[in-house]
Amino acid sequence: STVYPGVLSENTENAKLQTMLLTIEFSGRLPRHLSERSIPVEISVSIAEEFGCFTMPIIHAMSVDPWCTPPGSPVNNVSGFEPSENSILPADDVPIPFLPLPSEFDYTKRKDWAELSQRIEKWLIELDTELPEWSWGRDTFWLMFVAAFPSFPRGTWPMWDPRIPLEGAFIEQWLQD
Repeated sequence: STVYPGVLSENTENAKLQTMLLTIEFSGRLPRHLSERSIPVEISVSIAEEFGCFTMPIIHAMSVDPWCTPPGSPVNNVSGFEPSENSILPADDVPIPFLPLPSEFDYTKRKDWAELSQRIEKWLIELDTELPEWSWGRDTFWLMFVAAFPSFPRGTWPMWDPRIPLEGAFIEQWLQD
């Protein structure tokens, strides 16, 4: 399914895609013996490739118990959701100084990947670890680090800042292979 978020103009040069609230319902019923375990649900959100150098979707997930959801909650009536004065709105966008990539970036050169991973590392260690961009940045750092040093964890590679843990789907899978 494709959705088209609204666009907010910030000034004459920039605009921002509006935050969207999506709900996912599950049809059918599970047999009780299956409901006793965690059931994985895979969700994929992407933006058209030509916009990927400017913005990225960030997913926030939470389970909703309809019996405990307060009346008037947006999850009970998503179609009419409008932020109220009491809504907690996200902070301003966190600048991502290494995007878009410079025109001279050469994806065939390890040196360019190494420089990019260093720029991401520098940005990441200055970022609040509670921000959703931090997790994205950590995963991006590991992608770039491995692009620069594809034999990692074997071979020769520089030590990274220890405040960046070996965590995240990509690097954990890479280390298992």
